[in-house]
Amino acid sequence: MQQQKAAEVSEAKLQFFINMSHEIRTPISLIIGPMQKLISTDDNTERQHTYNIIYRNAERILGLINQLMDIRKIDKGQMKLHFEYSDVVKIVKNVCDSFSLQSSLQNVSLNLAIDKNPIMAWVDTAHFDKIIVNILSNAFKFTPQNGAITVSVRKESAEVSDGYVVIEVEDSGPGISADDLSRIYERFYQSPSSGKAVSGTGVGLHLAKSLVELHHGTITAKNNVGKPGSCFTIRIPLGNGHLSTDEVAAVPTQNNVESVPMLPQIASDGAQTSKNYSKTKYQVLVVEDDAEIRQYLKNELSADFHVQVCTNGAEALELILRKTPDIVVSDVVMPVMDGVTLCKKIRQNITVNSLPVVLLTSLTDERSIIEGLDVGADAYITKPFSIELLRHTLLNKLQGRIVLKNNFQGSQTQEAMVEKRDVVSPDDRLMQRIMKVINANMSNPDLNVDMLATTVGISRSHLHRKMKELTNQSTHIFIRNVRLQQAAVLLREKRHSVSEISDVVGFANTAYFSTAFKDMYGMTPTEYMYQHTAGTEQSRD
Repeated sequence: MQQQKAAEVSEAKLQFFINMSHEIRTPISLIIGPMQKLISTDDNTERQHTYNIIYRNAERILGLINQLMDIRKIDKGQMKLHFEYSDVVKIVKNVCDSFSLQSSLQNVSLNLAIDKNPIMAWVDTAHFDKIIVNILSNAFKFTPQNGAITVSVRKESAEVSDGYVVIEVEDSGPGISADDLSRIYERFYQSPSSGKAVSGTGVGLHLAKSLVELHHGTITAKNNVGKPGSCFTIRIPLGNGHLSTDEVAAVPTQNNVESVPMLPQIASDGAQTSKNYSKTKYQVLVVEDDAEIRQYLKNELSADFHVQVCTNGAEALELILRKTPDIVVSDVVMPVMDGVTLCKKIRQNITVNSLPVVLLTSLTDERSIIEGLDVGADAYITKPFSIELLRHTLLNKLQGRIVLKNNFQGSQTQEAMVEKRDVVSPDDRLMQRIMKVINANMSNPDLNVDMLATTVGISRSHLHRKMKELTNQSTHIFIRNVRLQQAAVLLREKRHSVSEISDVVGFANTAYFSTAFKDMYGMTPTEYMYQHTAGTEQSRD
C-alpha cells in the first residue's frame, strides 16, 4: 500500500508539472513570437544583444518544458527512437558550441578532447543531443568560476561486440557525495549537500539516463581521483546488431512538435523581411481564450487578413453560422466549448462543413494531434509558434480552397461548353427515390430511418452506408437537415408562424425544432425570419 501510495503521489506530481507545462506554452508564445519579429526587423546592435538574451532564455524555458514532456512519453512507453548512422563527434561538438556563451559568462573553461576523425554510431539524432545537453548543464551548475569542464569522445573496443563510443564530461566542481551518487538519477531529486545554491528541476539527469538506456547504452558517475570534481561517462554500442529492424528502418519525422524554434537571422540591409503581402479580402476568425494571445494574433494577422476574434468555441460557432469567415484559427483548450468540439460541429454542419480550420494549441502529445486531425482540422500548429508559419499556413489553405472551388465550378476547363448527355447513375436514381419519400412525408413526424429504408426498398444498413458515401451524413441527420432547409424556405416567405412551419416540416415539438434550427443556422427561427424579411425590405427600398 505504501508503494502504491508513493507511485500515486509521484504520478500526481508529474501530472501537475505536465499540466503547468501546457499552460506555460501560452506566455512563451508571447515572448518568442514578438521576439522573432524584433530580431528580424531591428538592426540596432545594442538592442539585438538584448533581444538575443531574451530569446535565449525563452528557449531555455521551452527546453525545460520539453524535458517534462519527454519524461512523460518515456514513462508511458510512447517514446519511440529512430536510429540513424550518424557522426557522434559532430553532434557533441555542436552541443558544446552552443554552451560557448555560458562558458564565457560563468568564466568556466570548456575544453574539447575530441578526435578530428568521425566516430559513426547508430543514434536517434532528435534525442541524442539532449543527453549531452543535460550532462553539460549539470556540469555548469556545479563548476565554480575559473573552473574547467572537459568533454571527450573516443572509441572503446570490446571482445563480444563492435565496441562502444565513449563520451566523458568531467568538471572541477565539489564532486558528488556517496549518498548522492546512488540518487542523482532519481526524478526531482536535488542534492542538499552540494554546498552551492543551485536551482533546477531535478529532471535533467533522470531524462539523460532514460535516453541513454533507450539507446541501449549505460551512464555512470564517479568522483575524480586526486583532483576535485566528478566525471560522467556515457557508453553507446557501436554497430546496429542490438537494434530491431523497425528501429533501424524507421525514418525520423520532420515535424517534431517539441523542437526549439531556430533563432531568426537579421536581414543584411536591416529591412523588414516579412509582411511583404498585400492586403487580402479574406476573413479570418481567431478563437482564443487568452486575451494577450488573442490580441497578438489579431495585430499580427491584420496586415494580411480581415480578423475577427472570439473567446471560446460556442461564441465562435454562433458567429460562424451567422457570417461564415474564410478560415478559422482556434485554440484547443478553452472554456465553454473547446477547439476540437468546435471543429467537430463545423464538420457536421452542412452549411459550413467546408470551412478550413487550423488548430493552435499547447497540447503536443501525439494522441491530441491525432484527435484534432480526426475531427477534420486542416492543420495543427503547436505553441510556441512562429507567426510566419501560421501566416503561410493560412494563405496556403485558402489558396487550396480556391483551387478546389475552381475545379468544382469548371473554371479551369471548358467542360461547361461541352454538350452533356443525360445519363442517370444508380446512385442518382437512389437519391431521387430517397428525396421523393422524404418530400412526400415532410410533415409526417413518424418519418424515420426504418420507414425510409422500407419505402425505398433497401435494408437499413445499406441505406446508412450509401448515405454516408453520397452525402457524408447519417440518414437521421440527412432527414433532419432536409426538414430544416425546407423550414428556412418557408421562414423566408413569412406566410406562416414558427409553430405552423414546425408542423409542416414534421417536427412534433416546436422547442426541439427551434434548437435544431439554431444549431444549423446560428439563430432561432424567429430571428432568421426577421433578418431575411428585413433584408428583403431594404432591397425593395
